[in-house]
Amino acid sequence: MNYSSGELKILVVEDHIGDYILIEDYLNEEHVKIHLTRALTFTEAKEKLESNERYNLILLDLSLPDVDDNETLVRNMVALSNNTPIIVLTGFANKVFGVKTLALGISDYLLKDELNAPQLAKSIYYSIERKKIDIKLSESERKYKSLFDASPLPMWVLDRHTLQFLNVNQAAMHMYGYSEEEFMQMNIRDLWSEDFQTIIENAWQKNYHDSFGMMVKHHKKSGEVLYLEITSNPIEFDGKEARVTQAKNITAQMAAEEALISSEKRFKALVQDASDLIMIFDFEGNMSYVSPSSNQIIGILDSEMVKNNFFYYIHKDDVEIVKNHIAMLQDKKRIQIPSYRIKTSANKWRYVETIVTNLTDDESVNGIVANCRDITEFIKQEKKLISSLKRYDTVAKATSDTITDYDIENDKMYYNEGIESVFGYDKNAIENSGKWWNEKLHPEDRDRVEGYSKYVRKEKPANIQVEYRFKCADGTYKYILDRSYIVVDEQGNAIRIIGAMQDITEIQNYIQTIENHNSRLKDIAWTQSHVVRAPLARIMGIINLLQNFPDISEQAELLDHIITSAVELDDIIRNITIKTENVSTIDK
Repeated sequence: MNYSSGELKILVVEDHIGDYILIEDYLNEEHVKIHLTRALTFTEAKEKLESNERYNLILLDLSLPDVDDNETLVRNMVALSNNTPIIVLTGFANKVFGVKTLALGISDYLLKDELNAPQLAKSIYYSIERKKIDIKLSESERKYKSLFDASPLPMWVLDRHTLQFLNVNQAAMHMYGYSEEEFMQMNIRDLWSEDFQTIIENAWQKNYHDSFGMMVKHHKKSGEVLYLEITSNPIEFDGKEARVTQAKNITAQMAAEEALISSEKRFKALVQDASDLIMIFDFEGNMSYVSPSSNQIIGILDSEMVKNNFFYYIHKDDVEIVKNHIAMLQDKKRIQIPSYRIKTSANKWRYVETIVTNLTDDESVNGIVANCRDITEFIKQEKKLISSLKRYDTVAKATSDTITDYDIENDKMYYNEGIESVFGYDKNAIENSGKWWNEKLHPEDRDRVEGYSKYVRKEKPANIQVEYRFKCADGTYKYILDRSYIVVDEQGNAIRIIGAMQDITEIQNYIQTIENHNSRLKDIAWTQSHVVRAPLARIMGIINLLQNFPDISEQAELLDHIITSAVELDDIIRNITIKTENVSTIDK
């Protein structure tokens, strides 16, 4: 604003009328439009300044009747001025204090005895403009402080020489966990990670007078590591050479980048070093990528394999099936192709199973991704198993025994047709559990068989053989000879029991018959040793008596007794012979 043409409102605090008139004359010489307001005392000046009236400048005489202390007067006027510039008018006696007033917030001081119109006008104009600049500077500092304190990004001010903290904002205190008082006792080096110290130190020295930015590694109060991107600029702070630094926390970003790197390493391990063969091709079979595992699986380098069409490596009898399944990817995202044969470097064939995924819409892939797994050995084992199962099925059908297969872990018992032909049970109607089989054991045999079963599971003998009675569908029991063997896993745990239940009822009945006949023979033998003994003893006794009776008539009587006993003995022996012959005939 050009104050020589615009209106100038000035408050003149002056009790001496002559000085006031002199000031008015000086101002009128230099300024066209001027509006002066006079205050004779400090109290009157205070009232005017506390009113709604606003002034461009205050001219203050230090010699007022209601104030004895000049310093108090100046301080109170500055407080009341509301940023209005104040020029002090003083005499030679107050010259020293006039200079001091500049430190108290006064814009300028003038000696009354040296005062003239140009000097007064110049001081007024300079004071007004300087106040404007001061206000703008104060506003700028206020905004800076507001931006600094309220910034969501951590910021701090460091002494450029010592790197001591001079100021720090709330975001920095929150991020690091230190209070403002703790920060003011610290050096920025206290935050540096050891492995970054040399790098950061060199950057500070190299850019001592310049701005710079870099990535640093700091430690929080808790010891947690922080990765930061900092920007540092040289400034002057409270009269000191300093640097203001703004930090961006990129710890999460670094963690994400490390995770990405780790993911890429896993991808490389899974794709390039995996046992699966991975290929990328279009719907016509033109290949754009083959994983290095091709050399391991089929003996062809990936760089050579990618030169040919995908279908070139497939057995001619399988090509049509593979093509038909790949065509399905027009409507489906992912499918599995049934096992097919793929040619090796030695012109031999390996079986593979393949999952294909349509990623033609993915710009980073732009093709069909095929994951092929070599299942040749599995196919061979499967064929052997099928052959074995066929032989097992043939044997199971040919034998009259009941074949059992007990899955120990799942408590499942499976039977062949013998469960129906031998015991009369419907194979598809029975309960396939160990409990059902256990309930069919004869009550007198159950404890013995269960005890033997526990022994078998613990000791796992190579061969198992046990006899018991098993209940038939009609409620009768049959004698069974159970021969089994245990299947164990790689850790030696029993997982299955394969067995054959042989019906030995006829053999047991025959053995029982023989035992019964042997009992009868024992009875006959007892008879021979007891029944025959009595008449034979009588005969021997009479023979002994004959020696004591010389008389012929007496001997004749004794001989009659001998003959009678001999006839009785003959009948007994004849009966024993007949019984023995009958028993022998039955045995035969």
